[in-house]
Amino acid sequence: MIDMDAVDREIRAARAELADAGNTKGILSLPTRKRIWRAMLDPDDDEVFYQHRVRLKMACVRHVLPVWYQGFPGDQRVEDMLTLTQDLMDRRITDVDQAQEYAESLLVGVIDDVNASATEVEPGVLKPDATKEASSFVADAASHAVFSACYRDPDMDLWEDFDDMVDDDELLPDSLESSYSCASAVACALNWMPVEQTDVPARRAFWTWYLDEAIPTVLAT
Repeated sequence: MIDMDAVDREIRAARAELADAGNTKGILSLPTRKRIWRAMLDPDDDEVFYQHRVRLKMACVRHVLPVWYQGFPGDQRVEDMLTLTQDLMDRRITDVDQAQEYAESLLVGVIDDVNASATEVEPGVLKPDATKEASSFVADAASHAVFSACYRDPDMDLWEDFDDMVDDDELLPDSLESSYSCASAVACALNWMPVEQTDVPARRAFWTWYLDEAIPTVLAT
């Protein structure tokens, strides 16, 4: 059984971190989120935690789908990845190698599209379309949801060997966690980027939703 008192304590601590006056970028740190995920563990049933952690990723992706469609109107690739994630969770698809290859190919295609959108802002300097670049974070989140669904290991995403990591950007470029990618999509910026280039209210609103709505909803299912 999940210790819901422990979950509530960690969520309260996360809210305090998010509201701290010194947190000018509206960041919800990786260590704080990992403490919440650990509290969500069910010591008697690994499958419960697997379902919760993957559903939480999927909820994040669905929450930011409008960002995806701003850059790629009518493009179903992210929703295809959500369908693949659900099929893996329900064991309708069991070939994890093929699933990961599919997710990787979709992400590579999106990145290629972003690079193709780049324009020369000064001699020799190309800048991608900002809207498509933000949308690519949504594709990244959906892709990693597929990878996560491929493994029913309860330690997945807890990175026990990397407990000294204090920032999501340490996982760049290949291992960003889905909720962080979604927060970056709405903020149009990764954590390392200057506050002047970041939509801080949008990032803070995403993390508030994550704590107040996404986690309780997932744990209730």
